[in-house]
Amino acid sequence: MSKTFLALWMAMLSGLFMSCDDVTSENRSLVNILLVDAPGDFDEVWIEVLGVEILPAGSRGSTENANWIRIPYRAASNTVKISDLVNDERLLLGRTEIQSGLVSKIRLLLGREMYLIQDGIRIDLAADLDLADKLEMDIAVDALPGFSYDIFLDMDLAGSIVPAANGSFLLDPKLRAFDPAGAATIRGRILPGNVAPHVYVRSTTDTLSTLTAGNGGFYLQGITPNTYQVFIEAPAGYLDTAFDVAVSGDTLLTLPSINLRPQLP
Repeated sequence: MSKTFLALWMAMLSGLFMSCDDVTSENRSLVNILLVDAPGDFDEVWIEVLGVEILPAGSRGSTENANWIRIPYRAASNTVKISDLVNDERLLLGRTEIQSGLVSKIRLLLGREMYLIQDGIRIDLAADLDLADKLEMDIAVDALPGFSYDIFLDMDLAGSIVPAANGSFLLDPKLRAFDPAGAATIRGRILPGNVAPHVYVRSTTDTLSTLTAGNGGFYLQGITPNTYQVFIEAPAGYLDTAFDVAVSGDTLLTLPSINLRPQLP
């Protein structure tokens, strides 16, 4: 083999490897993690949020050689008034660049400080014994190179804080993770706006719930396309309300204002 031919061959191989490295370096996606819609039956709920961890694809595009990636929540204070995440409010927990491929799991990282305030009294929350397990969820986001993806965490505070012994309360998280792509959202307003009824969206396979904000507004997202019953559990003095809706993917369904009927004496 001549020296000239060998030099050309080595240059071609070098170019090939450089090309592969360039493709690999561009095989990245951006992931944003948001916490949404977490109202409860208390004046305030405060929880220390440390961040999240996600399990993306490894370098071979599968979970075989994948490692958890930690995304810290960076704020002036990590103790978050999580009860404010009502209606369409959301909290950006963090974002990071990852190897493109399937994101299969996510876990919320909480600190030790967690409490509620009711009638001006602070009550510390005890953590459920299986808290760490209940903060880890499956998710399926196929992250393509060069694109940005949102992953939402939805904590149902009304179902997550349960009474315990001696007047104390336990944090037993009811948490779900969802990719908003292809999902539906239902938005509405219930009058009077200050009565804070429970709102349930039910199908034969799933139930989502929320409370209204101070103006009566509610916002439920991450809904799988289907036919649902919207059930409004009214407070004392009003009648419950129920009706059916059908939702399709990638749609926002805005309901007409719903006036609760007073309960006759």
